[in-house]
Amino acid sequence: MMLLRTALASLCLASLLTACGEPLPEDASGSLDTSVQELPPFPDPNEEEPGGGCGGCGGGSTPVTISTVQNTSPPVYINANIPLYPLAYGRPRDWCRQSSYVSMSYTSPLSPGGSLTFSGVVAPSTKVNIYIYDMLGNLVKTHQTHHSHDNCVIAHEQEVTNTYGLTAGTYLVYASYWFIGIYLNDGWYMNGGQGPLAYTNDYVGSFTIQ
Repeated sequence: MMLLRTALASLCLASLLTACGEPLPEDASGSLDTSVQELPPFPDPNEEEPGGGCGGCGGGSTPVTISTVQNTSPPVYINANIPLYPLAYGRPRDWCRQSSYVSMSYTSPLSPGGSLTFSGVVAPSTKVNIYIYDMLGNLVKTHQTHHSHDNCVIAHEQEVTNTYGLTAGTYLVYASYWFIGIYLNDGWYMNGGQGPLAYTNDYVGSFTIQ
Protein backbone atom coordinates (compact mmCIF):
# COMPACT_ATOMS: atom_id res chain seq x y z
CA MET A 1 0.00 0.00 0.00
CA MET A 2 2.86 2.34 0.90
CA LEU A 3 4.57 1.61 -2.40
CA LEU A 4 1.35 2.43 -4.35
CA ARG A 5 0.94 5.82 -2.63
CA THR A 6 4.58 6.69 -3.36
CA ALA A 7 4.19 5.80 -7.02
CA LEU A 8 1.02 7.94 -7.38
CA ALA A 9 2.70 10.92 -5.72
CA SER A 10 5.68 10.65 -8.04
CA LEU A 11 3.41 10.51 -11.09
CA CYS A 12 1.47 13.67 -10.02
CA LEU A 13 4.66 15.58 -9.36
CA ALA A 14 6.03 14.68 -12.78
CA SER A 15 2.80 15.79 -14.50
CA LEU A 16 2.84 19.10 -12.61
CA LEU A 17 6.40 19.87 -13.56
CA THR A 18 5.68 19.08 -17.20
CA ALA A 19 2.64 21.43 -17.27
CA CYS A 20 4.55 24.23 -15.60
CA GLY A 21 7.36 23.99 -18.08
CA GLU A 22 5.15 24.39 -21.19
CA PRO A 23 5.01 27.91 -22.64
CA LEU A 24 1.69 29.65 -23.31
CA PRO A 25 0.64 29.72 -26.95
CA GLU A 26 1.48 33.05 -28.67
CA ASP A 27 -2.08 33.47 -29.89
CA ALA A 28 -3.76 32.61 -26.64
CA SER A 29 -6.99 34.48 -26.26
CA GLY A 30 -7.14 37.03 -23.45
CA SER A 31 -3.40 37.85 -23.62
CA LEU A 32 -2.45 41.50 -22.72
CA ASP A 33 -1.14 43.95 -25.34
CA THR A 34 1.96 45.50 -23.76
CA SER A 35 3.10 47.49 -26.84
CA VAL A 36 3.59 51.29 -26.38
CA GLN A 37 1.18 53.49 -28.34
CA GLU A 38 2.30 57.01 -29.40
CA LEU A 39 0.11 59.89 -28.21
CA PRO A 40 -1.05 62.47 -30.79
CA PRO A 41 0.98 65.71 -30.76
CA PHE A 42 -0.31 68.72 -28.85
CA PRO A 43 -1.90 71.35 -31.12
CA ASP A 44 0.20 74.41 -31.96
CA PRO A 45 -1.45 77.43 -30.24
CA ASN A 46 -0.20 79.71 -33.03
CA GLU A 47 -1.78 77.64 -35.79
CA GLU A 48 -5.28 78.52 -36.96
CA GLU A 49 -7.92 75.84 -37.07
CA PRO A 50 -9.35 74.86 -40.43
CA GLY A 51 -11.75 77.47 -41.66
CA GLY A 52 -9.95 80.40 -40.04
CA GLY A 53 -10.60 79.31 -36.45
CA CYS A 54 -13.49 81.77 -36.16
CA GLY A 55 -16.63 79.82 -36.69
CA GLY A 56 -19.73 81.88 -36.07
CA CYS A 57 -17.86 85.15 -35.64
CA GLY A 58 -20.16 86.98 -38.02
CA GLY A 59 -19.30 90.21 -39.83
CA GLY A 60 -16.29 92.33 -38.94
CA SER A 61 -15.88 95.94 -37.86
CA THR A 62 -15.26 98.84 -40.22
CA PRO A 63 -13.33 102.02 -39.32
CA VAL A 64 -15.22 105.17 -40.36
CA THR A 65 -13.87 108.74 -40.62
CA ILE A 66 -16.02 111.66 -41.75
CA SER A 67 -15.28 115.39 -41.74
CA THR A 68 -16.47 118.86 -42.68
CA VAL A 69 -14.25 118.65 -45.78
CA GLN A 70 -16.66 116.22 -47.40
CA ASN A 71 -19.36 118.92 -47.49
CA THR A 72 -22.15 116.38 -47.05
CA SER A 73 -25.68 117.45 -46.19
CA PRO A 74 -27.48 116.20 -43.06
CA PRO A 75 -30.33 113.77 -43.70
CA VAL A 76 -32.71 116.11 -41.84
CA TYR A 77 -32.56 119.80 -40.99
CA ILE A 78 -31.36 120.58 -37.47
CA ASN A 79 -31.44 124.07 -36.01
CA ALA A 80 -27.98 123.70 -34.51
CA ASN A 81 -26.86 126.45 -32.16
CA ILE A 82 -23.23 125.93 -31.18
CA PRO A 83 -21.25 128.75 -29.57
CA LEU A 84 -17.74 129.61 -30.73
CA TYR A 85 -14.74 129.37 -28.47
CA PRO A 86 -13.94 132.99 -27.48
CA LEU A 87 -11.12 134.48 -29.55
CA ALA A 88 -9.57 137.92 -29.50
CA TYR A 89 -9.46 139.45 -32.94
CA GLY A 90 -6.40 141.11 -34.45
CA ARG A 91 -4.63 137.92 -35.57
CA PRO A 92 -4.25 138.51 -39.32
CA ARG A 93 -0.98 136.60 -39.55
CA ASP A 94 -2.37 133.23 -38.38
CA TRP A 95 -1.52 130.47 -40.85
CA CYS A 96 -1.59 126.66 -41.02
CA ARG A 97 -0.09 123.94 -43.18
CA GLN A 98 -3.59 122.58 -43.88
CA SER A 99 -6.94 124.20 -44.50
CA SER A 100 -9.20 123.98 -41.45
CA TYR A 101 -11.59 121.08 -40.87
CA VAL A 102 -13.11 118.98 -38.06
CA SER A 103 -13.39 115.19 -38.29
CA MET A 104 -14.93 112.32 -36.36
CA SER A 105 -13.85 108.66 -36.32
CA TYR A 106 -15.49 105.54 -34.94
CA THR A 107 -15.80 101.82 -35.58
CA SER A 108 -18.98 100.57 -37.25
CA PRO A 109 -21.19 98.92 -36.10
CA LEU A 110 -21.28 101.23 -33.08
CA SER A 111 -22.72 99.81 -29.86
CA PRO A 112 -24.10 101.82 -26.90
CA GLY A 113 -21.10 103.10 -24.98
CA GLY A 114 -18.83 102.93 -28.03
CA SER A 115 -16.13 105.52 -28.64
CA LEU A 116 -16.11 108.61 -30.83
CA THR A 117 -12.79 110.29 -31.64
CA PHE A 118 -12.54 113.89 -32.84
CA SER A 119 -9.62 115.67 -34.48
CA GLY A 120 -9.00 118.54 -36.86
CA VAL A 121 -7.05 121.57 -38.00
CA VAL A 122 -8.22 125.01 -36.81
CA ALA A 123 -6.73 128.40 -36.00
CA PRO A 124 -3.77 128.11 -33.58
CA SER A 125 -4.54 128.00 -29.85
CA THR A 126 -8.30 127.68 -30.29
CA LYS A 127 -10.84 125.02 -29.32
CA VAL A 128 -13.70 123.33 -31.19
CA ASN A 129 -17.19 123.02 -29.71
CA ILE A 130 -19.01 119.89 -30.89
CA TYR A 131 -22.74 119.25 -30.42
CA ILE A 132 -24.53 115.96 -31.07
CA TYR A 133 -28.27 115.93 -31.87
CA ASP A 134 -30.78 113.15 -32.33
CA MET A 135 -32.94 113.02 -35.45
CA LEU A 136 -35.66 115.11 -33.75
CA GLY A 137 -33.23 117.97 -33.16
CA ASN A 138 -32.71 117.35 -29.44
CA LEU A 139 -29.24 118.14 -28.13
CA VAL A 140 -28.00 114.91 -26.49
CA LYS A 141 -24.27 115.41 -26.00
CA THR A 142 -21.52 118.05 -26.23
CA HIS A 143 -17.74 117.92 -26.44
CA GLN A 144 -15.12 120.67 -26.33
CA THR A 145 -11.64 119.84 -27.61
CA HIS A 146 -8.32 120.85 -26.12
CA HIS A 147 -6.48 123.82 -27.60
CA SER A 148 -5.06 123.34 -31.05
CA HIS A 149 -1.26 123.40 -31.15
CA ASP A 150 0.89 126.08 -32.78
CA ASN A 151 0.69 123.97 -35.95
CA CYS A 152 -3.14 124.24 -35.80
CA VAL A 153 -3.62 120.51 -35.17
CA ILE A 154 -6.07 119.09 -32.65
CA ALA A 155 -4.59 115.70 -31.82
CA HIS A 156 -7.05 112.80 -31.77
CA GLU A 157 -5.39 111.08 -28.80
CA GLN A 158 -6.93 113.60 -26.38
CA GLU A 159 -10.35 113.81 -28.01
CA VAL A 160 -12.05 110.49 -27.27
CA THR A 161 -15.57 110.47 -25.86
CA ASN A 162 -18.18 107.72 -25.48
CA THR A 163 -21.83 107.21 -26.33
CA TYR A 164 -23.05 106.04 -22.93
CA GLY A 165 -26.61 107.18 -22.34
CA LEU A 166 -27.48 107.25 -26.03
CA THR A 167 -30.07 104.77 -27.24
CA ALA A 168 -30.15 102.98 -30.58
CA GLY A 169 -30.64 105.35 -33.49
CA THR A 170 -28.93 107.86 -35.78
CA TYR A 171 -27.25 111.01 -34.46
CA LEU A 172 -26.00 114.15 -36.22
CA VAL A 173 -22.75 115.91 -35.33
CA TYR A 174 -22.10 119.65 -35.77
CA ALA A 175 -19.13 121.85 -34.87
CA SER A 176 -18.22 125.52 -34.47
CA TYR A 177 -14.56 126.54 -34.91
CA TRP A 178 -12.17 129.19 -36.21
CA PHE A 179 -11.23 128.64 -39.84
CA ILE A 180 -7.90 129.26 -41.60
CA GLY A 181 -7.55 128.43 -45.28
CA ILE A 182 -8.88 130.93 -47.80
CA TYR A 183 -5.52 131.44 -49.50
CA LEU A 184 -2.58 129.12 -50.12
CA ASN A 185 0.81 130.79 -50.38
CA ASP A 186 4.10 128.88 -50.56
CA GLY A 187 2.68 125.86 -48.72
CA TRP A 188 0.86 127.86 -46.02
CA TYR A 189 -2.88 128.44 -45.70
CA MET A 190 -4.01 131.86 -44.49
CA ASN A 191 -6.91 134.30 -44.61
CA GLY A 192 -5.05 137.31 -45.86
CA GLY A 193 -5.56 140.20 -43.49
CA GLN A 194 -8.88 138.90 -42.17
CA GLY A 195 -7.58 136.65 -39.43
CA PRO A 196 -9.46 133.47 -38.37
CA LEU A 197 -13.01 133.22 -39.68
CA ALA A 198 -15.94 132.01 -37.56
CA TYR A 199 -17.40 128.74 -38.89
CA THR A 200 -20.55 127.99 -36.88
CA ASN A 201 -22.89 125.02 -36.90
CA ASP A 202 -20.82 123.22 -39.55
CA TYR A 203 -22.12 119.70 -40.26
CA VAL A 204 -19.49 117.03 -39.56
CA GLY A 205 -21.48 113.83 -40.22
CA SER A 206 -23.65 111.21 -38.58
CA PHE A 207 -23.29 107.92 -36.75
CA THR A 208 -25.73 105.14 -35.90
CA ILE A 209 -25.91 103.13 -32.68
CA GLN A 210 -27.30 99.65 -33.13
